[in-house]
Amino acid sequence: MEMEQSSGSDHHPAPFFPWDLLPFALQESILSLLPVSTLALCQSVSRSWRSTIRSPTFLSSLRRRRRHADDLYLILFTDNFSRAAAYRPSGDRWLTLALPPSLFSPLASAGGLVVAEDDCGRLAVYDLFSGASLALLPNMASVLQPYALALIDEFPWPHYTIVAVSTGDRVYSQVFDSRSGRWELKGQFPGRFAVLGNAVLLDGLLLVLSQGPDHLLTFDPIGGDWNLIDVAMPPVVCSHIFDLEHCLFLVGGLEEVGCMARVGIWELDWPKKEWRLICFMPDGFFRKFGGRRLDHFETVARRGIVCFYNTLDAAVLMFDLPARRWWWPPPCDVITRSRMFWFGHAIEPRIDLLKGSSGR
Repeated sequence: MEMEQSSGSDHHPAPFFPWDLLPFALQESILSLLPVSTLALCQSVSRSWRSTIRSPTFLSSLRRRRRHADDLYLILFTDNFSRAAAYRPSGDRWLTLALPPSLFSPLASAGGLVVAEDDCGRLAVYDLFSGASLALLPNMASVLQPYALALIDEFPWPHYTIVAVSTGDRVYSQVFDSRSGRWELKGQFPGRFAVLGNAVLLDGLLLVLSQGPDHLLTFDPIGGDWNLIDVAMPPVVCSHIFDLEHCLFLVGGLEEVGCMARVGIWELDWPKKEWRLICFMPDGFFRKFGGRRLDHFETVARRGIVCFYNTLDAAVLMFDLPARRWWWPPPCDVITRSRMFWFGHAIEPRIDLLKGSSGR
């Protein structure tokens, strides 16, 4: 619809009100609507903005609010670990993220942190948004080749906990606390598993997916207690668990005659102790995602946004669980496909990024 242009004498420009004259509480309310990644850049606008953003009252209000959708980045690919291709679901676009020089093999992530092996095979913790290496971890107790299972990003920042496990005739666990700066052997579980897969923190407990055989375990990072949840697992491959609003979900592929026939998502019904099917990947999406052949796929999920990756055809498919929406992201154009390696972690900038830098 076309609108008539008023004459110059009738034109009244919008009133201008200097930012610095706004009440401080109103400044905080306006800025709190922005994602942390944008606030990190806004600190460079002026001393006034930087002072407001770094104020204790503003940072405290940010900690109480829900995570902003624009703060979710899926770090999916890397080119020899010098830089990464990050997909931002809210904007449906790819970004380039420079990686810390020593980062080599990512193992677990939480918030904006990643625990990874460095180029010398040592465990280290990195903040991918600031590009800093936060800590080089001391050696773990040598118990059947332990590996990092989970990273727990704690409040108050910058504290974190790392859980490492060893599997053999039983599960041995040890926990690193950034406050003490040391590992502590915590707990054993008398079960033989080929490997412990991914883990999520739910209501203070770490829920862990085991493979070979497939079970759901819980681990208390504080007390060191392991337990087996009495629930039958769906007969799936490429399984992956994630949480959303205190609920637990499972992603997996169903095979028929040796071929993957479907990819589904289940929710754990805690009172009934059973997995309830939520949905299958729609047929049209599944055929395109499967490409030449679907032998194996990877999953990355955070806050209900699920990314599927076909490791053979390099196909990427997205799913928004709360909205029940499937979509194809645009092709990754920030890294050459011939140099593309899977990274596979979801990160969100930590609020303490606002206290010490102006962002990237």
